[in-house]
Amino acid sequence: MAKGNKKKKKKVKAIQGSPIVNPELKRAIDQLKQENSMETQNALTEALKNAKLLSPVIIDGEPVKDETGRMTLKPSQVRFLLINSKDGKTFFPAFTDIEETRKFQVSGENDPKPQNVVRTMKEFDQFLRDPKSKAAGVVINPGSDNIVIPKNLVSLAAGTLTLAAAPVSDSPAQQSQTPVNNPLLNVRYVEPSIYPTKMINAVYDHCASVPEIDRVFFKQKLTGNIVSFWLAVEADTKDQAILDGILAAAQPLAKDVPVECVFVTDQMMKEIIKETVALYDRALEL
Repeated sequence: MAKGNKKKKKKVKAIQGSPIVNPELKRAIDQLKQENSMETQNALTEALKNAKLLSPVIIDGEPVKDETGRMTLKPSQVRFLLINSKDGKTFFPAFTDIEETRKFQVSGENDPKPQNVVRTMKEFDQFLRDPKSKAAGVVINPGSDNIVIPKNLVSLAAGTLTLAAAPVSDSPAQQSQTPVNNPLLNVRYVEPSIYPTKMINAVYDHCASVPEIDRVFFKQKLTGNIVSFWLAVEADTKDQAILDGILAAAQPLAKDVPVECVFVTDQMMKEIIKETVALYDRALEL
């Protein structure tokens, strides 16, 4: 169920002009869904910089003409809608085009029907940085793609947050000890500072019961100041059900730390996993 969120912002202009379509962003989303890598994450952030998204709002009353004759809405007339995730976090919903808005109901059956206004990452960044805002970020195309854009990534796309790349050493020995750093997203993959033993045991036991799973690698993923557990899977087939099964085993024991589960790629093996010992290795099973 969505809820209203009044914001005292500048006047909201009525939607006019060409339809919102966002082909570059939709292409970046499709690539990210096919392969979650640093390259596709970078492409998504670049596409977000120029994206114009549809944001559902409840409008009370009719637009009025301003001093220039343009139709505008007073801030008090606009209630931005928020949606809640299963873990209790709140997000702004945003859609790449009008077709996507029809795939997700952002209000209850008895609530007023929402309308859409155009919003950019810069505008969402302003909302999210408001001390009164409880939102954790933006969800793009809830109901289909469900791409979560956390606060820090919204700020990166908006240009209010910049991150410097970690210095690269000429020494191979030092390079092997330096976690992979993505300067755009500030993503690092490191050995966990606290080892979630119960979660790891549950993942191991599950993997041992699934013949298709070859190896599973475990890292702690740092995206800005956001910590998550990262599981990379080698399997005979890239069946989403394999990842879903591992997540089902891991998440209840992750102690509210987000868990990400992906299939291993050559790039991951070279840049992230390297010499990491597998959490689970089918070859070592008796």
